[in-house]
Amino acid sequence: MTNGSPSEVDWLHAIGHPYRVEIMRRFLATGTATPTDVAHALALPLGSVSYHIRSLAERGIIRLAGRTQRRGASVQHYQLTDRQRVASVLWGIRATLLVTDFERENGRGDATAALDPEAFAELRALTGAYLARIGELGLQTRERRNADDARHPALTQVAVLLATDEGGEIVTPAWR
Repeated sequence: MTNGSPSEVDWLHAIGHPYRVEIMRRFLATGTATPTDVAHALALPLGSVSYHIRSLAERGIIRLAGRTQRRGASVQHYQLTDRQRVASVLWGIRATLLVTDFERENGRGDATAALDPEAFAELRALTGAYLARIGELGLQTRERRNADDARHPALTQVAVLLATDEGGEIVTPAWR
């Protein structure tokens, strides 16, 4: 069992197997679950799910939340130790996959920079207006497609990645 917060190695281990990624997603969705509940929901073998849940618990990613009696047996219930961190890690995986698909189809189209607090404050203002405009364009596109019975041109999927802090955590935008 890990002492304190999971290390970067623990997080790398957690995302190193697709079953563990799906198990963490399941805990994000349900809050608390038993290995049997997770195995059933994901249609995975109970033995495999139990193994990966133990592995995540040993690394401090999930913790034992309680026990209940079911048909004369003690059933263990687990939950994430840090839901925000797990969401951030899983979103980072998804964002990486989206960028990779976009790059494969369209070439590279991103910019990465380290910003001080003053520059980041300006970025927040710019990004807020930018995201609002993207939302407006999406609504306008939907209205055009609904109003026009003719052939529709192909849609272009757009993914916007937001800033992360030095620890890799997604920075929560102020405009939410």
